Amino acid sequence: MRFAGVIAAALLAVTGCTSVLAGGGTPTPAPSASPTVTSPLTALTTGTCTGALPEAGEPAETIPAVPCTREHAWEVAAVVPLTSADYPGEDGLKTLAATECTKAFADYVGVAAPSSPYSVTFLGPSGPHWANPDARRLVCLVGTGIGGLKTSLKDHPVVFAEAGQCLGQPASGSTTYPLVACEQKHLYEVYASRKLTGTKPPTKAQLDKAYNSVCLAGFKKFVGVDLAKSRYEIQYFVLPAELWKSYSDHRLVCSVGSPSGGITGSLEGVKK
Repeated sequence: MRFAGVIAAALLAVTGCTSVLAGGGTPTPAPSASPTVTSPLTALTTGTCTGALPEAGEPAETIPAVPCTREHAWEVAAVVPLTSADYPGEDGLKTLAATECTKAFADYVGVAAPSSPYSVTFLGPSGPHWANPDARRLVCLVGTGIGGLKTSLKDHPVVFAEAGQCLGQPASGSTTYPLVACEQKHLYEVYASRKLTGTKPPTKAQLDKAYNSVCLAGFKKFVGVDLAKSRYEIQYFVLPAELWKSYSDHRLVCSVGSPSGGITGSLEGVKK
C-alpha cells in the first residue's frame, strides 16, 4: 500500500530551555551578583553539538559538548549578543528568540523550521548570570529532543525524516508526522531513501520504478518478508510537483508501520 507524503506544514514554535532562565516577564536591573559567576552559555559557540538539554526548571551548571559525528541532540546555530543593560526576563528572551532563532535555523540548516523535521530551541542567561557580561547571550540551537543525530545539521535542508527515525501521531488537523523515539509508541519507521535526480519532478513511471527498487525491495530486506505477507504497510514521502523547485530535498523516503500506531522498537527483522 502506498501513500503520497506531503511536506511538513505545521509551524514549529520556539521553545526556551527554562533551566537557565529566571522567571519574570518584565525587564529588571542587572543583578548585583559577582561578575565572576560562571555560566554554561560562555562555552557554547556556533557549530557546537550537545547532548540532551536540562529539563525545564532544572539548573544547568554545564552543558557538555560532544563531537557532531557522535550521537547528539542539539547543535548551536547562532549566538546572539544581548546588549541591553537590564535583564529582559524569561518572556523577553522568548520574544527575542522567536525572531532571532527562527532566522538562525533557516540560515544554518538551509530550510525554514516549519518545513523541517527538526526543531529549534534556545538557551538564555538566568538573572544571577546576567552580572557576567560574557553570559549575556542568546544561544539558538537546532536538532531534536529525542537525540540520536550523528551528523551536523549545517546546510542540511531535509524536509522529511531520515533513516532510523520514527514518526509519531500527527497533531489534530495536521499532516506532519513528528519525530519520536523509536522506543516509544509510534506509527512509522524510516528504513530507506534515495535522491531522485533531475531538475523536474519524476513522472509517474519514474516514481513507480523508484518505489519498486527502493521502498518495495527495501521493505523485504528490512522487515524480512514481502510486503504482501506483512501486517505492516509502506508509507512513502516525496515532494509534490508544485514544490519541486522550492525545496532541494528531492528524496523518495520509505517508512514502514501502521496508521493505527502502537509500535514500539524497530521493525527491522521482525518477519511479520
